[in-house]
Amino acid sequence: MNEPSTERSPLDIAAEINKIKQETCKIMLTNALEIGKRLKEAKDLLPHGEWGKWLVESVSYSQRTANRLMQLFEEYGDKLLAAGSEVGRSNSSVLTNLTYYQALLLLGIPEDEREKFILEHDVKNMTTGELDRALKEQKQTPPEKEQAKITPLSNHSGDLKIEYQIVKKTDKLTSMPKTAASPTFTTKYEERCTACCQTIADKFQELLEALGQLARLDPAVKEKCRKDASGLAEYMVERLKEWPPVPTTNMTTVETYATHERW
Repeated sequence: MNEPSTERSPLDIAAEINKIKQETCKIMLTNALEIGKRLKEAKDLLPHGEWGKWLVESVSYSQRTANRLMQLFEEYGDKLLAAGSEVGRSNSSVLTNLTYYQALLLLGIPEDEREKFILEHDVKNMTTGELDRALKEQKQTPPEKEQAKITPLSNHSGDLKIEYQIVKKTDKLTSMPKTAASPTFTTKYEERCTACCQTIADKFQELLEALGQLARLDPAVKEKCRKDASGLAEYMVERLKEWPPVPTTNMTTVETYATHERW
């Protein structure tokens, strides 16, 4: 009687390699989330202005890398790091099979659309390239969105009434009349402007510190980054001089800035 052949085919070996690669990328994601969690903890403990220096000297991370790891933790950490519990498994079943690179790419779509996208596209069995193409196609053909229409109440109390309507992206939108806002709204946006200015000031200090480090490590790279930052600052100054522009359509701020994505 002939014994069954135990010879492995190249297809069998490829399947094993791909499985190992998949598991490795899952481990990478879990470790990235753990690192992101600790980076956030360290950032909260460090004095103002010490964050960039600590990253370079203590863990050899750029701020871009650190921000990406912290964003991964913010977006996935609560669900994936809790996957060992029954609650975690039930809430994150569609996320637990993501690899590190898949999770990074999926940051490009809103959280409330992410799990639906994963289910509809069988992300678990997609390559990174296939996922990237699917996400680009999704962005090119966005679904109809709810758009808010704001009108004053008839009692002229100064309050605003918000109504929602479904609008297609391709529809021609007309400009909306100005409405009188209450002092509450004015205060809200004044506080938001102040907070944004403080954030810009903090980030500018971090930029100066990073440029200082680059000047020591690689003057040529420092000069390139300095020119990029200078160009961005000039662009921001020019935009602030003319902002807001005279509205001709109900274009959102995001759409207005879309032509300047390089920044």
